[in-house]
Amino acid sequence: MKILIIALPRTGSTSLLNQIAKEKKLTLFFEPFSLKQNYYFNSTMKNIVVKTIVEQHSNNLDLAKDFDEVILLSRKDYRKHVESLSYLYYNIPNGYHSNKPYDYSVPPLGVIQKAEKRINEMNAELETLSEQLNVPIQYYEDLFDPNSPDRLRIKTNEKSLL
Repeated sequence: MKILIIALPRTGSTSLLNQIAKEKKLTLFFEPFSLKQNYYFNSTMKNIVVKTIVEQHSNNLDLAKDFDEVILLSRKDYRKHVESLSYLYYNIPNGYHSNKPYDYSVPPLGVIQKAEKRINEMNAELETLSEQLNVPIQYYEDLFDPNSPDRLRIKTNEKSLL
């Protein structure tokens, strides 16, 4: 069994990766096409689940052909998605890690605009891929309870600019 998750950032893809790997007893690969990763990955491997961000691989269509199942993942709530990604962008230099809980505060407008642009571009690419593969896009809100006490955003300190 080989499963590929192609996602936008901040869509619960890491949680989904971990859940699938645990339930199906598969070896997981977290963003092997990211420039930050340095472990061995080969598409001929068996019994794996791979998570990648849509822009990390140069040809997701070709990549998907090597997998038995492909999951495409995004978010329905555009505002929350932009808030989450812009918060990540703004706070990474301060040591924030994407899987740590946080108190949301509004980042500078330029950071929010960068997040909006990136989300729009990646969603367009994901929609094209969905059509090419004939695979529906799954959504964070359908897979995870956005009101769960286990979510990463603990509270909002400032109102959203969106």
